Amino acid sequence: MEALKSFSAKIEPESSLSDEVFGLFQNLIYTTAGIRLSSQKKGLLSSRLLRRLKKLGIDSLYEYYRRVKDDSDELVEMLNCISTNTTHFFRENHHFEYLKNKIMPELLTIKSSGKTIRIWSARCSTGEEPYSIAIALCEALGDMRGWDINVLATDISTKVLGAAQSGIYEYEAVSDMPEDIVRRYFLRGAGENIGKIKVRDFLKDMIRFRRLNLKDGAYPFKRKFDVIFCRNVMIYFDEDMKQHVLSMFHRHLSDSGHLFLGHSETMLGSNGFKPVFITVYKKI
Repeated sequence: MEALKSFSAKIEPESSLSDEVFGLFQNLIYTTAGIRLSSQKKGLLSSRLLRRLKKLGIDSLYEYYRRVKDDSDELVEMLNCISTNTTHFFRENHHFEYLKNKIMPELLTIKSSGKTIRIWSARCSTGEEPYSIAIALCEALGDMRGWDINVLATDISTKVLGAAQSGIYEYEAVSDMPEDIVRRYFLRGAGENIGKIKVRDFLKDMIRFRRLNLKDGAYPFKRKFDVIFCRNVMIYFDEDMKQHVLSMFHRHLSDSGHLFLGHSETMLGSNGFKPVFITVYKKI
């Protein structure tokens, strides 16, 4: 506390983001969420936080830092502000084709008696990924009767989880999908909802949305997953955080389970995984 008091004297009580205050936010965000912000992200962080300051009526970014540090609810709001959530349905579609045409036939054989499949979308953003997973599973199974299919969708941002749970999107979001897929899995909006689509209830019922921080020392799962999707997330982590997350994925995958990473991400060493497809790895 004394160090913080002496340091605060150097900080101007202004809404501009000084290097010193940026460093405070860098450390807080890293220790909280494992996200390492480079100095190039200073302008982005400033612009996003200033919108929050305006809403709260706070004049100083340092004052906001002190509030966030002592207020767990506002800390969640800050993480909502800084989260980058670029996604769309069937992003990197080769992954969903591999899930449907390669992994699912194997699971249907292995689990012909138990008929239980568990998949985790570990950074679900606004929901397009878990809904795409659920559609791929439906297309692979055809007849869902007798099967216990569950997709867990988690994210650190409560804001995107709320959007994901609603299952409502602009129609443009599905404009590239085959029309028969759109008809089977979405409802077109009418009246004041014209121009929007909504995920059908049977598809939503396959998915559970939960907040989860990948930096946590333990994940609250009792049962293992057959497949984990964690795409375009590792790029925000340093080596220590990557190792932590990969070790946790390995722990929570079933024997011979599959891990999907993003197109710009690679596995560090073996880590108990072997590559089987484009940024798809199998537990060994």
